[in-house]
Amino acid sequence: MDRCALFVDAGHLLIEAGKLCLDSHGRREIECNFSGLLESLRRLATEHSGLPLLRSYWYDAAPEGIPTAEQQEIGALPRVKVRLGRLVAGRQKGVDSLIVRDLITLARDRAVATMFVLSGDEDLREGVLAAQEMGVLVVVLGIPTETHIGNQARSLIREADEHIVLERSFWSPYFSRAIDNRSAPLVQAASLLTSKAVSSIVAASELRSPDRIGQEFAVAWAERATPEETRILVGQRPEIPKPLDVQLLKYCEQALGLSLQERQDLKKELRAGFWSGLKDR
Repeated sequence: MDRCALFVDAGHLLIEAGKLCLDSHGRREIECNFSGLLESLRRLATEHSGLPLLRSYWYDAAPEGIPTAEQQEIGALPRVKVRLGRLVAGRQKGVDSLIVRDLITLARDRAVATMFVLSGDEDLREGVLAAQEMGVLVVVLGIPTETHIGNQARSLIREADEHIVLERSFWSPYFSRAIDNRSAPLVQAASLLTSKAVSSIVAASELRSPDRIGQEFAVAWAERATPEETRILVGQRPEIPKPLDVQLLKYCEQALGLSLQERQDLKKELRAGFWSGLKDR
């Protein structure tokens, strides 16, 4: 039992930290360095408790419970377990029950001595009480607000053994404003690549290298983009906007018939080919 564990409600985290750091009110408006943030939370938990971390649990929702590319990347991080509820009409379903289940299960099995919970929902209160009854310390982590309206249930805070509110300076290094407002046209241009165009990429034997696929994708994108969209994209080089990069990776995976998730070498070649193709264009 000489370990601690971290439980993160992703919906609460992204919305509240987005409001605090960027005055944003939607997850689509923000970008988050998940790896860096989870590492800082891990360090906080281990230093505060004096115990090593068992793992971090990341709770989120997805349509039909099928993980998105972003959720898959988070799940691939060391000692991170992603738990998914369902996303129904834009609202999370079943996420709180997943957290409560893990709180009780780990406490019952004496897997950890201290739990750090980043959430604000009153529905977690019963899970916190159950874990405490089995001898586990529960620390609730909080995100401050710019107003006097709290973002965590008072009953949850009251039952916690400790309530730690992490200041804006803790969160801000990991959050930035998403470039959706600029990159949406870029993605729209990419979405106009028809299945016929993709089939031609797959069928052409000379396009089997990621470099060549990246070049062809760039040419096809440029043919559908406006001069302003091209100017915006070039101004962000060497970074490819994430929504457009996802499109690029998907096309390459279809062309090669394999996943690039663990192939950083192929991703690098693909992106270099993209910029090469755009430059030639």
